[in-house]
Amino acid sequence: MNDETDHHTVTAPKIPTEDGLKFPLDEYQASEQEQEALDGAQAILTEQCMERFGFKYAPSVNTSTSTGHRHAGVFGILDMEIAARYGYGRQAETVPQAEAASPRSEDERVALSGANDLTLEDLPMSQEEAERRGGSEQKINGRRVPVGGCTRESFLKLYARTPDAIDLLYVFSLQRDAESAALADSRIKNVNKLWSACMKKKGFVASDPMKAADQLGFNDNTASPRAINAAKKDVTCKQQVNLAATYFDVQSIYQNRTIHANIKTLDVAKRQLKERIKIAESLVS
Repeated sequence: MNDETDHHTVTAPKIPTEDGLKFPLDEYQASEQEQEALDGAQAILTEQCMERFGFKYAPSVNTSTSTGHRHAGVFGILDMEIAARYGYGRQAETVPQAEAASPRSEDERVALSGANDLTLEDLPMSQEEAERRGGSEQKINGRRVPVGGCTRESFLKLYARTPDAIDLLYVFSLQRDAESAALADSRIKNVNKLWSACMKKKGFVASDPMKAADQLGFNDNTASPRAINAAKKDVTCKQQVNLAATYFDVQSIYQNRTIHANIKTLDVAKRQLKERIKIAESLVS
């Protein structure tokens, strides 16, 4: 079958906003709120592990900026108000900086991360395997440190309790493959050409709406007056050629095809995700 003759489409608004946007594969991934619970649960498991070795563990606070939702920027810049205020920069919420933690002792570092010379092949791939191996050669306060330290133990207890656990990056990998296939589709290429022609008429030369800031030379000054002007024209051109809906439709077509081809594994991944979320909620609550 020619991929581009498959006209199974997904209904999308003319210009889908990023807020609330849902792709087919999202069903198999944690939501933003669920991921927060999972991250919190892993921190608690790490803290419990460190306490076994006599250490008080305080997880580092994420100080990176947040755009507020999973698909922010998936179609480049879309919001005229954001374009007018920030150009090709994005409005972000900065998490307050936490006080710097005291340097860890060598024993504390080993308890947290394990031996320095560990390779991926050295690490247990499930909690069942870790328990069967009984820990590493390092001991602290008479207890054997888990291979990979408490960081590895907390990951396995939440994400890979048994050997049949689906790789955490499995769905992400399918998503990237579907996206790559969509970008090679003539429907995406055609709408990119329409967007590029629109931008050229407005005095800006760029061929890829997902790399506009780079191609227009605004990476180091995303909020200059010229960058703001270009970003506003970018949003206008996307609206005129209906770029966002085209991207959404075509990417959804390829994601649905990927789901159909991998449904058995994806169903297992969904079930395991629900189990992880239940564990996380019980720990966080």
